[in-house]
Amino acid sequence: MSSTEKRKPAKIRGVRLPHGAERLLSLLLVVFDALLMNAVFFGVFTVWFGGLKHADTYLNAYMQIRWWLLGLYCSFGLLAGIFNIRNLSSASDIFSHTSNALLGTFISFNLLAFFSRQMASLAYNFPRPVFLLATAFCVLTAVVLRAIVATLFRPHPLIRRAIIIGDEAEARRIIKHFHRRGGVRFRIVHTMKPEQLEELASEVIFRHAHEVFVTDPSINLDQFWAQIFYNRKEEPHEFKVRIAADYRKTSGTVALQSIEDFPLITLNSHPLTQLQRLCKRAFDVIFSAFALFISSPIMILTALLVRIDSPGPIFYKQKRVGRYGKEFDVIKFRSMRVGSESRSGPKVATADDARISPLGGFLRRFGIDELPQFFLVFTGEMSVVGPRPERPFFVKDYYEFQGRRLSAKPGVTGLAAVNSRYYLRLTDKVTYDYYYLDNYCLVLDIKIVFQTIWVLLFESNKALHDQHHELDGMKKLPADDENRSENHDN
Repeated sequence: MSSTEKRKPAKIRGVRLPHGAERLLSLLLVVFDALLMNAVFFGVFTVWFGGLKHADTYLNAYMQIRWWLLGLYCSFGLLAGIFNIRNLSSASDIFSHTSNALLGTFISFNLLAFFSRQMASLAYNFPRPVFLLATAFCVLTAVVLRAIVATLFRPHPLIRRAIIIGDEAEARRIIKHFHRRGGVRFRIVHTMKPEQLEELASEVIFRHAHEVFVTDPSINLDQFWAQIFYNRKEEPHEFKVRIAADYRKTSGTVALQSIEDFPLITLNSHPLTQLQRLCKRAFDVIFSAFALFISSPIMILTALLVRIDSPGPIFYKQKRVGRYGKEFDVIKFRSMRVGSESRSGPKVATADDARISPLGGFLRRFGIDELPQFFLVFTGEMSVVGPRPERPFFVKDYYEFQGRRLSAKPGVTGLAAVNSRYYLRLTDKVTYDYYYLDNYCLVLDIKIVFQTIWVLLFESNKALHDQHHELDGMKKLPADDENRSENHDN
């Protein structure tokens, strides 16, 4: 067999776009999407209503709402990045981004129809199965179109500055793999040894690095994240930290959710995308307004009872550490007696805490003392769901509280709070917060809200009973271990 016959055919990688041509391609994608969506809807309507006497009525109704559909689709598509060829690197990304944009369009349009009588009169002229079927076909056609575009074209290489800490040879092997995928080129601006970890944060900020390759899995990044999110007190630029998986553990202990064609753990300085931030903020505003409206009679009654129960102010303000390490005043109904910490100083709350008044115990049991925090959610200081804000006294003492959990707004409730209100270990609590950040979606927020309501109504007694057993067991521990085993969120 000749050398020519042995040679494998070259892989077709597509035509590289010249610099600046990506915007033209994005515009063409919008045009083709509009044409395809109209063709799909017309096809579904024609087949579904074919033979009916009043089929033109349904088609005319669609003609009047199609511009609304296109506008919503373009808005959600821009947020999801489906018109950017750089976001079309893998089949999973193409499908997830496109389906999210169309799903957001479908939900938003139905909300508009719910609030607008004119829109409802048009939208309700045809049954929902037609709309759902057309949306499903739109997802399919949009995905196929993008798969074709991603195959035929490659974006102009994007230069990204990279810092390596650890084994330089391993990092260059990983970077070479990304170069083969195309669309990005890494320029190594600095190489560091593991013992230089204290300088990593300043190098990332000073050099405005886009990527940090950590090729030594044993490096503890707690100090790095603390310098990024707590010490600087401001939002960092967007960058990614890519950690090489430990080959000694991958056989049984490492579970990577997304390998991006390579076994890497990827952490983002901004855990939420633009679309996720928009959806989360919309959810916060709507839910907090609803919660304040529904709970206003309860809050008025609680304010009167707090004033009668014990002398002192109705509300209790306390400094907490919020997003990017900035302190803010959290507002609660007062549940402790005035001056209860004047002798003991700051300490964690327990089930039988002597500082808590009888009424305060009832308020804490059902979370009523937290209701005023929805005012902070409405103004944007907090979120409905997120890592619970900690007191500065505790944040300064533990690197765990200074890290990535400060990259998101603090929440009225959170994943750690609903899984154990008082007796969760510090490391477990932070793990819950990191899981929330790395797996955020709007459905998860809704799930945590319902779980919070369930815990407050049906599991409060069980939680208090379990805490008594936990405290009894902790009396046998050394003092340092006991302090680290308690939940510092009071």
